[in-house]
Amino acid sequence: MKIATTLGSRTRHFNGDAAIRAVRSAGRESRRARRSGDSPRLPCHHSAMRSFRAFSTAFLLCAALPLPGLAQDSGISPPEGVATHDDGRAPIESLYRAYLGLVDRGWKAELVLQSQPVGTAAALPVIALGSPAAGPAIWVLAGIHGEEPAGPNAIASAIDDIARLGAKRPVVLLPLLNPQGYARNWRYLNVAVYSKDIDGQSVGDSSHLLPSADDPGQPRQPAASSPEADAITSFILRLARDYPPLVSIDLHEDNLIDEGYVYSQGKEGEKDALAIGAVGVLREYGVPIKMAGQTRFDEPIRDGIIGPVVDSSIDELMSAPRVLVGGREIPGPAAHTVLVFETPAAALPLERRVAAHAALIRRLAALLDPDRAGP
Repeated sequence: MKIATTLGSRTRHFNGDAAIRAVRSAGRESRRARRSGDSPRLPCHHSAMRSFRAFSTAFLLCAALPLPGLAQDSGISPPEGVATHDDGRAPIESLYRAYLGLVDRGWKAELVLQSQPVGTAAALPVIALGSPAAGPAIWVLAGIHGEEPAGPNAIASAIDDIARLGAKRPVVLLPLLNPQGYARNWRYLNVAVYSKDIDGQSVGDSSHLLPSADDPGQPRQPAASSPEADAITSFILRLARDYPPLVSIDLHEDNLIDEGYVYSQGKEGEKDALAIGAVGVLREYGVPIKMAGQTRFDEPIRDGIIGPVVDSSIDELMSAPRVLVGGREIPGPAAHTVLVFETPAAALPLERRVAAHAALIRRLAALLDPDRAGP
């Protein structure tokens, strides 16, 4: 992530960045509010933010859906006896145990849905976890594509770092959004690999909520592409009421590339300090980064970063200021910083990729610690 002294050659961009001080300040305000028994005051509207250095610590939101937040006692149990694709990735049961161990530290867990696409023998839970206190939050997502195991494994590896950050500021964890894909190494719900000819059903598809370019009053698609996409995106909208996202990171891989890169969907685009810093961390951990040219989707790359793209992904949803629900426009999550990390799966062994993703999580946790000394 792009912040001074801790992020290698590009660290200077982070050092002294008022944005990081603002995010840390939000964490300190949240903790003071918890001690006083009050909740942080959040005005019920969205205001324009001029730049990352000036964005307000009082994140703005309005009620989106009349649903409760995270449940303290969800009764979720790790599934047992699930066969996991054998390529060195952790058994899926061990991932669930690592994630749900946060409940013993005061985190709240909730079942988003039981996922059982056609062709699977048993349902697997999609879960979410939230830190003890709500408020403007850091969101961490992973496991949208099942053949990309590094992210879910890295979260389990860095769970103590995530827990420590969650003890100081609000954090939301969506660590394994496509458990069926992870278990059987399928990218999508309905097809194993990416194809230009087959419409793969991604659990993160948000086209039914995002405005159409031709008619902004209508969504790009009339309905969700799958029950999983419907449940996950609806859950994000309602949880954003209690944990409005300041920063969202999404851990991905790509087995069709030899060099990685970082998508920056937020307001600062390729100039986002965290995005620049992320490139430095990945390179520090030996991940080859494509610094210029285009992605395999013909998106321009500048210094290893791709600016905002229109792709109907969960990340575009996380950055969206407005969305369409039930025929009406409502406030979207509108995270200021939305980063997607893509590591080259075919070019590096899984162990190296997991280490790089875990390093990104740990560096972010350290940089956004509200008690961190320095600017």
